[in-house]
Amino acid sequence: MKIFVALLAFVAFASAASVGEPIDSQSISSTIEDLIHGIQEQMPCGFAGLGIPPLAPLRIDHKNIDIDTSALKAKGTIDHFRLNGMDDFEIDEMKVNALTSKVTYKFTFRNVNVDTSYDLTVLLKKFGFTINLIGAGHAKFAIKDMVIWGTLKYSLGVLSGKLKLKSLEVRTHLGEVDSEIEGILGDGAVNEKMNLYLAEAVEMAVNENEDLITDTIEAIALPVVNNVLDEISVADVIAGSGGEGGEKEVCIPPELDW
Repeated sequence: MKIFVALLAFVAFASAASVGEPIDSQSISSTIEDLIHGIQEQMPCGFAGLGIPPLAPLRIDHKNIDIDTSALKAKGTIDHFRLNGMDDFEIDEMKVNALTSKVTYKFTFRNVNVDTSYDLTVLLKKFGFTINLIGAGHAKFAIKDMVIWGTLKYSLGVLSGKLKLKSLEVRTHLGEVDSEIEGILGDGAVNEKMNLYLAEAVEMAVNENEDLITDTIEAIALPVVNNVLDEISVADVIAGSGGEGGEKEVCIPPELDW
């Protein structure tokens, strides 16, 4: 969530940073696109100035999992987790209305995929049914042609220089989901069927619950983003993203050992 919030803050601050100039929505939109492309190029190296590690890929060597909600319980570990493809996206739309402080955006992520080893016990509760899943092994999971679009509205304090998001609409559509998870209810044909069902379930859950997902993201993300924005200034974000204040260093991705 910290990484997601920081990326949203980059975009929002870029919008606000140009408002003090003569209003030219096309110019502001182009400025934001340039900044996002700069972030895209920097993702393999991370953003040391903001405490953000490399994002393409995002790697976690080991993580204990302990989730307990009314609908889902999961306990176990993941190892050598890699999230690939966060920098493999196109900006389909980026429009800024400086008069209304509104940003309209649309991105297409070609192939966001996870590669990891796992050992998990999962309990799913839905529609009155309880499903126990116990699995361990190697797992790959890919989402292809994921489109993310929506709007955000912001306000910028003239004296404080602090930005606040007033609304955040995020809509998502998945093009295709592929699941190759070993060890779900054993191996062989049963495991293959479970992967097919899982991929179909994820695709349907996202594509058929657009409004619910949008409302949930806004309810959760908006206060989190604003808490982050309370702690940093426009200058902090520009400096941390390699913007104004000197020549930007070329990103040379670190060598990966796994």
